[in-house]
Amino acid sequence: METNARDNGFAERIALAAAKQNQNSPQDQQKETSTTMITEATDNIEVITEEDEALAATKQDQDSPMDKQHNIIKPVTKNPRILDQLRTLSINGEVEALRKQARDATFIVGRMALAGQITVFYAGPNTGKTLLIMRLVAKASANSTIGNHVYHINLDDTLEGQISKAELGIRHGFEMVIPTKFPNPQENFAKLVGWLVEEGTAGETVFILDTIKKFVDVMDKRASSNFMNTCRQLTSAGGSIIALAHINKNKDGDNKGVPAGTSDVLDDCDCAYVMDIIDEQKVEAGTKKTVEFRQEKSRGPVVKEALYSYIEYDDADYERMFYSIKLIDGNEADRIRADKALQYELEKDQDLIKEVTARLSGSGGMIQKELVDALTTSGLFPRRKVVECLKRWSCPPEEGGAWTMTKGAHNSSTYKLNQ
Repeated sequence: METNARDNGFAERIALAAAKQNQNSPQDQQKETSTTMITEATDNIEVITEEDEALAATKQDQDSPMDKQHNIIKPVTKNPRILDQLRTLSINGEVEALRKQARDATFIVGRMALAGQITVFYAGPNTGKTLLIMRLVAKASANSTIGNHVYHINLDDTLEGQISKAELGIRHGFEMVIPTKFPNPQENFAKLVGWLVEEGTAGETVFILDTIKKFVDVMDKRASSNFMNTCRQLTSAGGSIIALAHINKNKDGDNKGVPAGTSDVLDDCDCAYVMDIIDEQKVEAGTKKTVEFRQEKSRGPVVKEALYSYIEYDDADYERMFYSIKLIDGNEADRIRADKALQYELEKDQDLIKEVTARLSGSGGMIQKELVDALTTSGLFPRRKVVECLKRWSCPPEEGGAWTMTKGAHNSSTYKLNQ
C-alpha cells in the first residue's frame, strides 16, 4: 500500500497540471506552439558543407542526360531507409523481458476477470454491480491473487456510499478514490496511466472504474476508442482494468440487458459480462436478489455465466449486504434459471392466458376448435399464437401449467382448468 507521501505526490502532480493549464493565456499557448514548431523545423534542417556540394556536383555529372538537362540534383539522405527503421518496431528481441511481465491466468473477480486484462461489467440501476464486484475483489485480495495496489475510483456515488465503501476498503485491502481527489477523470486517468507506465510500476496496479461514463462519453466513438487505448497501455504493461458500465433502458427480445453506448468499449475490451437480476424473493428484513452474469466476450479461461445472490436489507446496511453475497451453483442455479424463463414466458402470454382462463372457468371443458374459434373471432389474437399458448401451458400446476388437455373422440383435444 502506498505511503501518504506518495499519494500526496500524485495529487500535487494532478493539481499542478491543472493549474498550469488554467494559467497559460492564449498568447502563451500560441507562443509555446510556435516555439515547438520552430524547434521541430530546425531539427529537420540539414547543413550543407563544401564536401556535400562537391559530392552533389559529382553525382550530377553521373546522372542521365535528362537529369542534367533539367538540372536535377538528387538529395543526399542521411537517415536509414523506412524499411530498415520498420524493424525497430518489432518486439521479437524483447520476448524474454515481456514474458517476465506477462501474467498467468490469475482470477481477480470470481472466475470472470483475469489479471492483466480489461474486463467490463454492464448492469442496470439497483442491480448491485458495485456491491458484487467489490465483494469478489475483496475475496481475491484475501487469497493474495490481486496484489496490494487496488484502486476503486468511485465517481458515481453519494457521500455516505463513499464512506461505507472506504471502510470496507480499509478492511479488505483496496483504496478508495472519490471525485474531490480525481476532479477531471478524463484527463487525470490518462496522465496517471502514462506516469505509471513510464515509472515501470503499471504492472502492480488494478483499477476499478466506477462507472466508465465518468471517464469517457460512451456515445462518442472517437473518445471511446482513445479511452480504450489508454486502458490498453496499462494492461500492456501488466496492469488490470475492471470497468463498470450501464445497459440500455430497453432490453432485448429475450428480456436481457444490452450494453449501452457505441460498440467501441465492447470491441476493445478483453472480457465483458452483462448482469441481470433474475429472481427476487422477500426474506426476513429485506429482499433476496439473484444476479446472473452472462458473458458477452472473453479472452481466456473465464466462465460463460455465473449466479450470485445477496440480501438487500430494508435498513440499507451496506456492510450487511456486502457479507450476504453468495455464489449459487449446481441444481439451485438450474432451478432459478428455469423459474426465470418460466416467469418470462408467463409475462409474454399474460393477456392470452386471462382470456383462455375466463372461457374455461365457466365450463366443464372446451374442445380446442371451439376455444380457438372463440379467441380468434375478435381478431385480437392470431390462430397460431392461441394454439401455441394452449400447448405451452397445458401441464400440471407444479410445472407451471394453467390447464390440462385430454384426448377425446376423433382425436379431439379437450382443455380444462387446473384445480
